[in-house]
Amino acid sequence: MEKINLVIDNKEYKDVYVAQSFMERFKGLMFVHKQKAFNLLIKNCNSIHTCFMRFNIDVYCLDKDFNVVKKYINVRPFRFILPVKNTCHILETKNERGMDV
Repeated sequence: MEKINLVIDNKEYKDVYVAQSFMERFKGLMFVHKQKAFNLLIKNCNSIHTCFMRFNIDVYCLDKDFNVVKKYINVRPFRFILPVKNTCHILETKNERGMDV
């Protein structure tokens, strides 16, 4: 997976992995342990699920210019984020607020 740096809502995210292949996009953060979690950008995507995830995440719905359209904080496993208008990409980040399952 390719790694990039992103600035979202005035916060820099370093080493963001970009899911490019079908399998990378399909697997996402499923089955990843919290200690090994990483930031994941899924391009050309407007909805996700958190099935089989082991920790809570923050989800940023981004437009084509990587501006935040909507954000979901502390999304628990086995939840669904339905399509959001004008969303072109999704950024998944490990929840850093200490709230977890």
